[in-house]
Amino acid sequence: MPDNRQTTVSPKKTESTPKTTQLELEIARPVNRLDQDSECPVFVVDELFNVVAFVNGVRSILGSPRATEFPLSDCEALNPLQKSKLSEEIQRVLISDDPEIQRFLRIEFEYESGNRVFCLTFEKEKLSAGRSGVRCTAEPLIAKSTADSTAKFAGDTEEAILGWTLEKQSRAFEHFGSPTSREMGRVLLSEWLACVSEADRPSVENAFENLIGKEGSELNIQYRMTLATGVTRKVTTLAKWAPAIDGRKSVTIIGMHQYGLDNQSVVEDLNLFSHLARKVQLSILVFDHLGHVNWCNNAFTECTGYNFEDIIGRDPNDLLKGPLTEASTVRHMRDRIQKGKAFHVELVQYKKSGAPYWVSIDGNPLVDESGKVTRFISFQTDITESKKTQSAILRSEIKFRSLFDNSTDALLLLSPKDGVIIEANKSSFELLDTERLVGQRFEEIFPDHADFRIDYLNTLIDENNGHQRHSAEFITASGQVRPVEMTVSRTPIGESIALFVTLRDVSEKRLLEEQLRHTQRMEAVGRLAGGIAHDFNNLLAGQRGFSELLCNSRDLAKKDHVYANEILKITDRASKLTSRLLSFSRGKSDLPVVANLNELIGNMMPMLSRILKKEVRFTSQLDPKLSNVKVDTNQIDQVIMNLVVNGQEAISNHEGVVSLKTNMIELTGSEIFITGKPKPGRYAKVSVRDNGQGIHRDVLEKIFEPFFTTKKGAGTGLGLSIVYGIIQSNGGHLMVDSEIGTGTEFSFYFPEVLEEVVKEDVPNLLEQMPSAESKKSGGTPTILVAEDQEQVREILELGLGQSGYNLIIAKDGLEAIEKGKKFAGAIDLLLTDSIMPGASGCSVVKEMQKAYPEIKVVLMSGLPQQENVEFKGLKIDAYVDKPFSIRKLLELIQQLVAVPDQ
Repeated sequence: MPDNRQTTVSPKKTESTPKTTQLELEIARPVNRLDQDSECPVFVVDELFNVVAFVNGVRSILGSPRATEFPLSDCEALNPLQKSKLSEEIQRVLISDDPEIQRFLRIEFEYESGNRVFCLTFEKEKLSAGRSGVRCTAEPLIAKSTADSTAKFAGDTEEAILGWTLEKQSRAFEHFGSPTSREMGRVLLSEWLACVSEADRPSVENAFENLIGKEGSELNIQYRMTLATGVTRKVTTLAKWAPAIDGRKSVTIIGMHQYGLDNQSVVEDLNLFSHLARKVQLSILVFDHLGHVNWCNNAFTECTGYNFEDIIGRDPNDLLKGPLTEASTVRHMRDRIQKGKAFHVELVQYKKSGAPYWVSIDGNPLVDESGKVTRFISFQTDITESKKTQSAILRSEIKFRSLFDNSTDALLLLSPKDGVIIEANKSSFELLDTERLVGQRFEEIFPDHADFRIDYLNTLIDENNGHQRHSAEFITASGQVRPVEMTVSRTPIGESIALFVTLRDVSEKRLLEEQLRHTQRMEAVGRLAGGIAHDFNNLLAGQRGFSELLCNSRDLAKKDHVYANEILKITDRASKLTSRLLSFSRGKSDLPVVANLNELIGNMMPMLSRILKKEVRFTSQLDPKLSNVKVDTNQIDQVIMNLVVNGQEAISNHEGVVSLKTNMIELTGSEIFITGKPKPGRYAKVSVRDNGQGIHRDVLEKIFEPFFTTKKGAGTGLGLSIVYGIIQSNGGHLMVDSEIGTGTEFSFYFPEVLEEVVKEDVPNLLEQMPSAESKKSGGTPTILVAEDQEQVREILELGLGQSGYNLIIAKDGLEAIEKGKKFAGAIDLLLTDSIMPGASGCSVVKEMQKAYPEIKVVLMSGLPQQENVEFKGLKIDAYVDKPFSIRKLLELIQQLVAVPDQ
């Protein structure tokens, strides 16, 4: 019947929605208002999703509780998905501004007696007290698509047969037999029976129930069906249970519907039916005498991944063939089809995803009563599982061959009897440095090595349960010593046994292990150097302090002042030495400063002269107009020292000369150095040249690599790599030029800076030390001194005490905290060491800042304190590195505790 509605809303697809063809639904009777005499169930839902009114059996449909009003969520006939969809549509109507809005929803209710399908119509409804609600009318539906589809088949005499399968559990038809049959999709048995004429429906329903309930039974029944056009047609249905396969119980019924044709017209399709009854669980293709597909079943599309539309009208052999598909087998199939003959083949086909699979194909012609071939049907069985053993062997062989040929280790297969090499990979030829291996005896390749004799290899395996790893060494034909790690095991090759030998070159591994051990030693030396520098700085702090007090004393004779001053100078040089040790132990640069390279080299001259051999002459040519640069002076000293020592080592004659030269040079930016291209400008250049034997070109490319050395058994391979790293980290560039028999020249360049070198102030040691100033409140400032080193603590007590400060002296952190908290007055400044037993300087600072919020803090240490994470976040007014100047410390304290100007 016609449907005049303008709006149709279908339920949204969700993951739980069955994948069936959506049916067109015909509404059985018109919508009637709730207050009229309506036969349709009608109910009203308010804004809180409560059912507030209902008629005509709504309770039985929704499964609602016994109440005059009830929540929609309490309806037991609705599953969670249906409740969600129903609530969603009601909410859309409630929030709409259109008073005439109508929405529709198809919904199927499950009952013990079967399923019923309704179309729910939603309309806005005004309730009492200004509230709004939604009127829901539930109209029973019939499956129009079923009738439409049957009409299509019934109107075509050549397509009057509708084949189907029916699963026992789902009770749904899956149709086949022609391309147009796919338009019906999946139809429930209850929907099909709804189209049967009312007079025949009980007997047809009973016949189907008996068929489903009794396995092995058959069905042959005639009845009438009302089509969508209103025309009634006679239908004959034939059905039987599919036979069990491989002993498994059948769950499928095979059948067909015949629409008003005589018995002779179905002879051809009965042959098709009989084949399908036997082969329904297999992939099925139906095609014409040219081999073009007319139809395929779901099993085929699921197996291959191709859709129905992909295969119809095509030759399946063109679609499914691939590299391993045998062309001769495909030609045989086509020839048999053209001749109308049955065939059986096995071949490899390819799925849509490109995955290969083995298939067994049985092809059978279908003929009419005159013997004419009208169709061809093939049943395809996936036999990949039965081919699993052969396929696994094939894959293993391919995989083994790939791994064997491409392995970086030397792999050999040996005869366990005489040690003859059966097979060898490419890496074996490279490792063993030979051009011939296969056919030779293994021990003949290593004539002087007992580790490679076949009887020894067999003994190793027997003593270690079939597998043994062993270290050995051999000398190649070119004279190179190769340490190897050898693994030997027995492996099956066909029906025999072979020895599988793996030789792994461990030369690089041993080199890396040695480099790692050397690096660990270097790290240990670095930590040791840092510890020594810290302790030495504490000693130097005491020595410098006492020397400074001596220099300031007016009771000494003039010559004693000179001696004390010399001790002070020696202490400062020792302090610079420890600074270098600390820089080495930390593995990073100090802050760069403006310096003149000529002055750095001049200061190093005495030391350079002493370290060179007597037979090596050292010369220098320094440009007096050399500009200043910005570098870490300690690191540049190390660079010059390394290059001079390397130059000396390269000299083997008695007339050796190492020369050092500086000059200014203008770079354009087009030059290419080892460290990259420079920026254009003026650069200060330093060259270190020797007249040694020179460096070969192939070695020259590696000299800056870490651990590379040409000094067998003596060098570390770190000198030039450190030089490279220092030059690059300081913003300079490096170049090397060498010629065999002439010598080598290393040059490094640093960009010119226009800043002046900051000269360190040289105080007048006889000038009186700064003294304490009185505080605004009266009296002199009080200083809490925390230092665990006795000599440093003593010099602080003398120096600060003589200047007039009130001192609280503590020998460690715990004592400092205790004395600081007990002190009755105010403490103006805390002078503490950073590393102390009991409590660290950080703990002392925290406790004193709690007790005295205004206290000033000066932190002392023999290590770089700014790098200590422990002090991050603390308010530190000043840092003092040991050894320190008493005079400068007093000047610093005077600034921190100075009385502010009035």
